[in-house]
Formats: sequence, structure tokens, C-alpha cells
Amino acid sequence: MQLRPARPDELEFLYETRKAAFRYYLEWDDTRHRAEAYAEFAALPVQIIEQDDRRIGYIVVERHADHWFIDEIALGDGERDRGVGTALMRSTMDAARAANVPLRLSVRDNNPVRRLYERLGFRVTRIEPPRIKMEWP
Repeated sequence: MQLRPARPDELEFLYETRKAAFRYYLEWDDTRHRAEAYAEFAALPVQIIEQDDRRIGYIVVERHADHWFIDEIALGDGERDRGVGTALMRSTMDAARAANVPLRLSVRDNNPVRRLYERLGFRVTRIEPPRIKMEWP
């Protein structure tokens, strides 16, 4: 698995990957969500996840001086439940540990990936429905 910066010509890949990953947890509106996604992707440090020379998803990690924030991880259809997310999280956790900063994230309360975060040692720091804020360590 490799990470590389997203290119401007990959907006549609990013959008379709986001849609595949999150459409089950939101009331999806293509027009609204596409506009939001394009604006966010242009402003955030998006990295493409590649495996075997093909794009399988993306991750956004905002690196602040006092913490890192995992803004979003999205894997395409057929890429989930294969250990990629766990490996990506562990790699990000190792990098945060090396930088000596806590790692934070926010997850929707109806997203089952929360169980993965808890298994990896993230703890709930705040609940703001529909989001749950978590931190490691």
C-alpha cells in the first residue's frame, strides 16, 4: 500500500469513492454532496491510497502542531473488510507516535467503523450527535 498526493484531475474518483464509502450513513444527494466534496478536496491534504498500482481509496490527515486529525478515510467498493483500513490506521498511528502528537478523529454514530477505532485504542472524548469525537492515545 502506498500513499501519494491527490491530483486535481482525480476529483471524480475522490467523489465516487466518498459516495461508495458513506452513502449508507447519510441521506445522499448527488448535487449537494458533489459540490461539498469538490470544495473540500480542493482545500484539504488528500492522499490517494494505491495498492498494486491502482487507486483504492483516499485519506485526509490534517497535521497540526499539537495533534493530528484524521478528517476522512474512504475505500472504494470491494476494498473494505480486507484489512486495508486497519493497516492504514496503524501506519498513521505509528507516524503520530513518532511525531509525539495525539491522533483525533470524528465518526458518525451510525458508522460501524467506530468498533475498529475502539479496538485500536481510540477513546471517546466527546459526543455531539450525530458525531462521536475520539482520540488516541
